[in-house]
Amino acid sequence: MNLKTTIIVPCWNEEAALVPLLQRLHLLVAPRQSWDVLFVNDGSTDGTGGILEAALQKYPWARVVHHAGNRGLGAAVRTGFAATADSDILCTIDSDGTYPPERLPEFVDLIEAGADVVTASPWHPENHQADGGFHRIVLSRGVSLCYRYLTGTKLYTYTALFRAYRRSAIEGVQIESDGFPAVTEILIKLLGRNCTVKEVAMPLRPREHGLSKMSTMKAIQGHLRLLTLTSQWIGR
Repeated sequence: MNLKTTIIVPCWNEEAALVPLLQRLHLLVAPRQSWDVLFVNDGSTDGTGGILEAALQKYPWARVVHHAGNRGLGAAVRTGFAATADSDILCTIDSDGTYPPERLPEFVDLIEAGADVVTASPWHPENHQADGGFHRIVLSRGVSLCYRYLTGTKLYTYTALFRAYRRSAIEGVQIESDGFPAVTEILIKLLGRNCTVKEVAMPLRPREHGLSKMSTMKAIQGHLRLLTLTSQWIGR
């Protein structure tokens, strides 16, 4: 198959990470005529916007959408989904190097083979020790166990942004969360639609450039709200 594939990259104050990421994405995307990349600049106040505008002149596969202010990861993903209506497969990736974009062809192959969603899974038993920072590991692994219990599914990871989606699977899905819990909300709602989800064992690595933008307290509050909603949706 040769399905139109778009990689969505939410960015907020990521000037330190963007140049090496652009170089890696160029090696990945340039040979694939049906692939492109949409960067969503979520109200950055550093040099992120300028780097992305310069990338438009250098890389024909690059597109950019700018938010006037910082609205959160979930809002950036909503913007990315809305701006890619002509794509058959949508990939969302981190801009910080915690997961390798070079693995995306494997995810796209699984979508083309019939999966509706393919997600990175650092907590999969086939993985070795994760190394993404203590707070991120504890939060992600802890809430994933909670979602696994509430949903009764056998998935190991619910919090990874690094995914591929079949466009038809996410049509009509309303993403209410603005922050990091949005990626979990999307997965839970797709599970409610009986979508086929494939997990790919993938270690979580420390970010390679810049500083983490995740507020642990906000993420915890968001997940507590989503856990409550999930228990209401499934009646547990």
